[in-house]
Amino acid sequence: MIAVLLSDLYGGAISVVYFVPLHIILELSSIVVSLAVFATGWYGYRQSGNLRDLVIGTTFFTAGMVDLIHTMSYKGMPDFLGVNTPGKAAAYWLLARVLVGIGLLSASFVNPHARSKRLHALMLFSASLLLIGTATMIFTIYGDVVGTALYRQIGSPPTALKSSIELLAIALYIGTFIVVSQRRGWEQSVIADLRSAMVVAVFAEAAFMLYLTPFGWMNALGHLYKTIAYYLILNALFASVIRKPYEELSKARDELQLLYEDARLHREEIERSFANIGSALSSSLNPEEALNLIADLITEMQHVNCSVVVSLDKTGNHVEIAAQRGTCHRKEQPLEATLTVGKQAIKKGKSIIIDRLADTGLVKCDFNTETCLRSMVCAPMILEGKPLGLVAVFSYKESAFDEGDAKLLEGFASHATVAVANALSYERESRIANVLQNSILTTLPLENERFEIAQVYQPASNEALVGGDFYDVFELDGNKIGLVIGDVSGKGLMAAVHTAMVRYTLRAYAEEGHSPGTVMQLLNRMVGKHMGGEAFVTVFFGLLDTQTSSLLYANAGHEPPIYVCNSIGLTLPTTGPALGAGIDLDYEEGTLTLEKGCTLVLYTDGISEARRDGEFLGVEGIAERLLACNEANIRDVARCLHNAAIEFAGGELRDDAAILSVRAIR
Repeated sequence: MIAVLLSDLYGGAISVVYFVPLHIILELSSIVVSLAVFATGWYGYRQSGNLRDLVIGTTFFTAGMVDLIHTMSYKGMPDFLGVNTPGKAAAYWLLARVLVGIGLLSASFVNPHARSKRLHALMLFSASLLLIGTATMIFTIYGDVVGTALYRQIGSPPTALKSSIELLAIALYIGTFIVVSQRRGWEQSVIADLRSAMVVAVFAEAAFMLYLTPFGWMNALGHLYKTIAYYLILNALFASVIRKPYEELSKARDELQLLYEDARLHREEIERSFANIGSALSSSLNPEEALNLIADLITEMQHVNCSVVVSLDKTGNHVEIAAQRGTCHRKEQPLEATLTVGKQAIKKGKSIIIDRLADTGLVKCDFNTETCLRSMVCAPMILEGKPLGLVAVFSYKESAFDEGDAKLLEGFASHATVAVANALSYERESRIANVLQNSILTTLPLENERFEIAQVYQPASNEALVGGDFYDVFELDGNKIGLVIGDVSGKGLMAAVHTAMVRYTLRAYAEEGHSPGTVMQLLNRMVGKHMGGEAFVTVFFGLLDTQTSSLLYANAGHEPPIYVCNSIGLTLPTTGPALGAGIDLDYEEGTLTLEKGCTLVLYTDGISEARRDGEFLGVEGIAERLLACNEANIRDVARCLHNAAIEFAGGELRDDAAILSVRAIR
């Protein structure tokens, strides 16, 4: 039986009518991932100058373009640049595979910090375009010769030349697997993804060596493996380019913790600053906001009457953004003093203390008056050997700062450095997140013999930033299942941070055994305390008893869930206001028993606020469409409602949309 199946897989063919669309889908998927790798590598190179990112990005740009021509030249497609033949399509295919192998292998031998950014980019892109153009011209002019050399006849094995080139690609992948190591500057998490990608790529090439027909199952399997390998490479590059600033932030926090343990003076203020600095920096989305937050925190130090935080341009000599806090007798003088002393601090790579500013001539003031800046300490913000900015504090007293203050300021400077780097990477992250969002949405399957649970999520088609819609399903002790759906106000990285905080804090409270009403009350206080009125949250949380089918729930200002049973739709009202609205009160609880065959549907306002000609779909409209969605499968019910909302809105939803549906089956 197994031999028969393998034989069918090896020699079996798919109808051209079905294979060509399947081939287009698989190829376009890999092309999209290739361009996402290019985008990731390009922006990483633009921000950090890492030549390795540029090499990988350019390699996948070239491979993606060649794969696109391969797709258009495939047998069964309309003729493109001459007559389409299996051999000519195979030529483009083999070229792309060998290019990827050479590019990845070469990347391990590239110095990531080589200079001449523009020269490198120009040379690589010129070589890429020249290679694409030359190959296209050769394969178009000599298409018959190239095609016959690679693939003689449908139903017969590929030629020895094609097999040899496939083996060359495999050899390049194996070589990449071997040389990718920490010794060559690769991070461990990146190594794991790249090596996994090489293993999958080898399997892909093996499949391409075995097929007898371009419309065979082995060919389709090889395309699927190739797309998976490309995705793993994208994940590896994403980890290297985007996550690095966050790792540096974690490292900076560890360093500040050591300073805290060693400090004998200013212990109380260090505790307060250390508690605030993490949340302050995580909420900063641009350099100016980050510098202002750091300046505010530094001003809380003892002896500080004036603080200055500046970011410098790439030369390290000119100010791009400056933040100044406290009482400074003349605005421009602290900035000038910071720049002058800062040049020495950058050169030495550490903070500098000036006990008597009056002796330096950096500050012009009648020192008989009290409000003159008399002493200062300045620390550089340096990232990978490059100056990003300066942090300085001033006091009205002479010799107001000691080495402990200087070390503490260096800790703040370290955090400020990471904050600025994090803000610069935000634009890269938001763009790449949009490319990945539709393909990396995670589902939350939860098997239960008495209930079916399904979910649908779709980001807004006209939004460039990630929204705050979320849902969660998790098991709890006592045969309970937690059902959560909510919406955090805002968009972008800040909304994502708040969403994660709310989601996992809710889980933690639920794990402690609190009832839904108590969870909402505790969560409301947490949101009010840590979000500081910047955002509010609507959320529904229910505890479903899998033995009794009883649901105990609390609803903090969220859209009312709809319970459909025996062709009747009922709504579950809210039991309290939205979280973070500044109202501290007890949240009421409601109960519901889910009967066999009945369905509970939770959703966000992206569904209820679907609009057409100024009219909202609304709760009543949702209930009507749920009654019409009489589907046997709970997943089909969720999809049916989602499609109904899209249809009502004229084919496009303006906001993120999430649906969580539960059905009792026993």
